Amino acid sequence: MSIFQKALLLCCLLLLPLSAAAQTKPQIYTIKQGDTLWGISQRFIKDPYYWPNLWSHNPFVTNPHLIYPGQKVAIYDGRIVFLPEFVEPGEGEQPETVAETALPEPQPELTVKAFSSTEGFISLGQLETAGTLVDATDNRLLMVAEDLVFVEIEAPQGLQPGDLYTLIQVGKKIEHPVTGKALGHQTSVVGQVRIVQSTPPIATAVIVRSDKEILRGARLIPSQLPQQEITLHKAQQPLSGYIISGENEKLALSQHDIIFIDLGHQDGLQQGNMLYITRPRKQTKAALQGHHLPLPDALLGAAVVVSTHAETAAALVLKSTDAIYAGDRVITPAE
Repeated sequence: MSIFQKALLLCCLLLLPLSAAAQTKPQIYTIKQGDTLWGISQRFIKDPYYWPNLWSHNPFVTNPHLIYPGQKVAIYDGRIVFLPEFVEPGEGEQPETVAETALPEPQPELTVKAFSSTEGFISLGQLETAGTLVDATDNRLLMVAEDLVFVEIEAPQGLQPGDLYTLIQVGKKIEHPVTGKALGHQTSVVGQVRIVQSTPPIATAVIVRSDKEILRGARLIPSQLPQQEITLHKAQQPLSGYIISGENEKLALSQHDIIFIDLGHQDGLQQGNMLYITRPRKQTKAALQGHHLPLPDALLGAAVVVSTHAETAAALVLKSTDAIYAGDRVITPAE
């Protein structure tokens, strides 16, 4: 070994203690009965929606609901890391411990408030039953707020004066990202009408809001409440599907966006079910040749189902750790 190499090695050895001392010593918390990733994140990070990050950086936690009493987590400044069972403190290390007090018991029901519209996609089945704006009181091509119009629509429970319907423009066809099967169409909201009189199959309505150009041929779907409170609960069985589209024709989706998926109430999906958004993880170019082990999926975020139809559903993205695209996977793990 040359003199230069010896000097370099000596410098590295001298700097090691300084580097170790510069790192913040984590606090260690032992999980107790009743603890959840939601509660742990809320207590130590002050953000109950942090748990998708917690899961994605701890691949050996295969199901984010399955954490067990006795497991240990290391709490850093703004970060939580699960400690695998085989990891023990080094010789002479005495990590600080968090006071061994149980987290608050999880509430029987957790709710989220959904403010976003889910009217950016219409399935083929919905389109078949959607109403149509067929005419107005004069020959103008464009209609605006306060205009009286005539619509053809069939309502399962019958039309009532005061019923609100959203006017949509049907856009490009949406196909399944894997099978190529036609699933529906992208839509954009152009306005809203209120029913004033019903003489089936035609009803008279007044335009109460115009967002874009309203033309004859616009389709009608029942209007949704601007805000709805969703009670969170796990699916009765594990389901797996794909994101087929996003709201407003967005390509990259993230927190607070609406996504549309290829699962519906025929599959057992219900409003309030949690979804975990994942993407297959690919080996890097530097991976060892000849080793083709399946890597764990990358967790991109979490969403809650806000409305379901027979074969499709809309979900609100609660948290995202990366950009989300059509074709990404969704799963609903159940204990």
